[in-house]
Amino acid sequence: MSTLRPSNLPKLAVCPCYESSPVAGAAAERGTLLDAAFRAELTGESLWRDKLPAEDAAAVSWAVSVVRSIAGRHRILAREDDCRTRMLGLEGTADAVVPGRLLHFDLKTGLRRNYREQMAAYSLGLMEAHFAETWTAHLLYCDLREIESLPFTREGARAVVEAVIAAFESPGKEPVPCEYCSWCAKADTCEARRRLLAEGLESGGSGFDFERVVSDPAELGRFLAACAVVEEFHERAKAIAVERLKSGGELPGWKLVTRKGAEFVDAVTVGHHIQAMGFGPVLAAYGNLSARKFRQLWDERLNSKPFPEEAVKHSPSVSYLKQTRTKNPDQKS
Repeated sequence: MSTLRPSNLPKLAVCPCYESSPVAGAAAERGTLLDAAFRAELTGESLWRDKLPAEDAAAVSWAVSVVRSIAGRHRILAREDDCRTRMLGLEGTADAVVPGRLLHFDLKTGLRRNYREQMAAYSLGLMEAHFAETWTAHLLYCDLREIESLPFTREGARAVVEAVIAAFESPGKEPVPCEYCSWCAKADTCEARRRLLAEGLESGGSGFDFERVVSDPAELGRFLAACAVVEEFHERAKAIAVERLKSGGELPGWKLVTRKGAEFVDAVTVGHHIQAMGFGPVLAAYGNLSARKFRQLWDERLNSKPFPEEAVKHSPSVSYLKQTRTKNPDQKS
């Protein structure tokens, strides 16, 4: 499968050397399964429900209800052949299309990420197919129960996609370490990552001056970037070491320690005794329920009643670091 395809455009927009790993992870496999269920529900099939856990079925049902609500009386296309689109030599497939309202939907699992370039490509192809000058992409984050809408003009969508293609086809392109590295087929051989790894290891040598590093913003940024790469390789190296020791191999200076598993009482048994123990104490022992799971239970059991929004509490905001792409000052736009 070609690297240059709509689903890869957000990654290529950050690193023009990105290449998809041929091995799909558990998250990708789940996304494919939910996508198939989403299409099946929209096209009138129902067998998919037996193949999904209750939580995933609720997520798909939410997305389908959003599509039908926004589409209104307009026809919804969800078969792959009806949603396949071509643009600028690329080909992709939207999850659902509503030509009568000049919009399409794309189901996403997990956390919110940038999908602007992918949606621009789909929108461009669909605008050309339906002779439209504007189009809207609706991203359905089914786990979060959130919608993100991205409006495009034909000219704007074309500019977004052409910029990524040009960077990908540039003979002078260079890899850029980023949040997508762990998904890339070149993760172990990427020279940019190797340089960062070397910098991280060298920073820990006898000449390491932490105070100098943290006092210089540029040095601190480079140090954090190097540490991120070192940490990723460290986790993978630990997994390989554990498997080596499990299979009887040797690892000088290290040994495998097996810890006894935690004791627990399963939910079915707790439910059997919950009346005698008291619902209040048992629920307090379990702790708070996430708003997402509470919404799912409400949708499954009490969907005839309006959801009590006032019941949702918010924990304090959390600040965290996210690496951004730093442009080489000598690099041309």
